[in-house]
Amino acid sequence: MSCSRSLIVDTLAIPKQQKGAAWSSRMVSVGHLIGYAIGTLDLVQMFGTSFGDTQFKKLCLFAAFGLIFTVGITSWAVTERILVSRDDDSQDGLVKIVGRIFDATKQLPPRIQAICWIQFWSWIGWFPFLFYSTTWVGETYYRYDVPRDAAKSNDALGDIGRIGSMALVISSFITFVSAFVLPLVVKSPEENQFTKRPPAAVAELVKKLGKYQPDLLTAWICGHLMFSGAMILAPFAHSFKFATALVAFCGL
Repeated sequence: MSCSRSLIVDTLAIPKQQKGAAWSSRMVSVGHLIGYAIGTLDLVQMFGTSFGDTQFKKLCLFAAFGLIFTVGITSWAVTERILVSRDDDSQDGLVKIVGRIFDATKQLPPRIQAICWIQFWSWIGWFPFLFYSTTWVGETYYRYDVPRDAAKSNDALGDIGRIGSMALVISSFITFVSAFVLPLVVKSPEENQFTKRPPAAVAELVKKLGKYQPDLLTAWICGHLMFSGAMILAPFAHSFKFATALVAFCGL
């Protein structure tokens, strides 16, 4: 995913990078919708035990084919410039390469360093959410809301995964809508470079709304605060609906 995102910076002109990043988020949210929707189905019952006798094995197979297909299209469609270094680095060992990367991190501008640290700490929170939120929602359901006859299920783990996937389908749908709406609401850095000339009929309204339009930094801060607030409330989720609502809220 990091390699795919870096292509936006490597191949797009600077004026197009913001729009490229927005479309990247939209495509990711479409993938989430499709992937989690597949996760709500009983794949073993639909396709039998060939190529995997559990729900998880089937999902891994779908993910593998999805990656091969999408990364294949990207590799075919995107052309990168070949940057040839004047120094012959081909003989450098692993230790020297790692040392060079470490030296580069110490020479980053302060604002870039701050962004990297924010990403580092925030993703310590996000990775457990991405990995375990389906299990958490499913286990919350089994702990507080499960009907008595559900205990007889032969695939309780698969049931937990499917119930949790439904929560992420809702979350992904919110992410999908947000990926289209938020770029229209958040103030672009380029807006300061020219004077808006809206139609006279709506000029006054646009001017008033512009005062309350958040910039990228404010939106980013709000996103981190919303996520941390949802995680603080997680231990108090004593119902499947509340757990699903928290996961869906994180979709923003």
